[in-house]
Amino acid sequence: MYPIGTTTVKNAAKDKLIQSDGRKRVLVFSPDVALAKSLSLLLEDQYEIACETQLDNLKGTIGNASPGLLLIDLFSFPSDILKEINVLRTSRLKVPVIILRVYRQLNPEIEETIRDLSDFVFYKPFDVNAVADAVHKLLDGH
Repeated sequence: MYPIGTTTVKNAAKDKLIQSDGRKRVLVFSPDVALAKSLSLLLEDQYEIACETQLDNLKGTIGNASPGLLLIDLFSFPSDILKEINVLRTSRLKVPVIILRVYRQLNPEIEETIRDLSDFVFYKPFDVNAVADAVHKLLDGH
């Protein structure tokens, strides 16, 4: 089991998006430790999970983990959302992104950026099975 916080993936396979045992990598980010752990537990049977709960470490974790998918829980406050968006913009690989967020109308530019950065957006409270299905669809084509 991995600790909650920064988790890096070591001994990468030749294809950086696939773990040496053939499982694809998912990076779970949430400032809510309980949510990060729950999402990680939901997906760990089928995917290699890297988990991050600190925004200051997110960019480095994305670089170290080389994920095949980003599962990102946006903060509730617009100023923090902007910081997360900037991290995603500057470090985003060409991989699918699923965003989880509280339904709150933000300024139109931020809303458009969120839509442009993500493949799926789920509003809280969300159905964990729907999130898992979206991960499977994006990574496995199901």
